[in-house]
Amino acid sequence: MTSLDTNIVLRFLLDDVPEQTEKATKAIENDKVYVTDVIVVEVIYVLEKVILLSREDISKLVIDFLGFSNIVHNPYFLLETIQFYERHPSLSIVDCYASSEAEAYNNQLVTFDRRLASQGGKHVNSL
Repeated sequence: MTSLDTNIVLRFLLDDVPEQTEKATKAIENDKVYVTDVIVVEVIYVLEKVILLSREDISKLVIDFLGFSNIVHNPYFLLETIQFYERHPSLSIVDCYASSEAEAYNNQLVTFDRRLASQGGKHVNSL
């Protein structure tokens, strides 16, 4: 199986560099491919901070991408993280991921970030 880099996913999603988009599309559509959580988080970060898409658009775009039958990803809490990110506009995707992962593993998440502590869930506590 092939693992995808952030730039491959972005070219596929954005269709902004024609020759790279064509190569990315072939790589993604020809076989099963794997995308790590880290790559998905970086894709979301770029879509928000560089491309300036709304969280709603980012969530739909990324969830649709992960729903392709040949895309393999961690199903444990990644989709919940993306939905949490869409619902909490003052939290970064990294904060949303940390909160979702801690909750999935039944861990307490401690932080100095008051916003994260107040919006991250009952399992997130401020030090």
